[in-house]
Amino acid sequence: MKIYIYDTRAEALAAKNKLDGSTYYLGHYQRQRPDYSARKIRGEDGYYIHVRYYYFPGTFYARKNGPLLAH
Repeated sequence: MKIYIYDTRAEALAAKNKLDGSTYYLGHYQRQRPDYSARKIRGEDGYYIHVRYYYFPGTFYARKNGPLLAH
């Protein structure tokens, strides 16, 4: 799987702000929209967007928290 990588923190924050301002439709048993944060890649000069999802307890096949994946 491939993740989006940004050269600077400013680029990653701009992409995060764009995600925060966009329309998001909740998935099945999702409690609220995900939180996004810009993080530095350990040992490298790039940055990525980390996603934290919120689901109700006991939800099957809930998405895992982690980097924003490119499809």
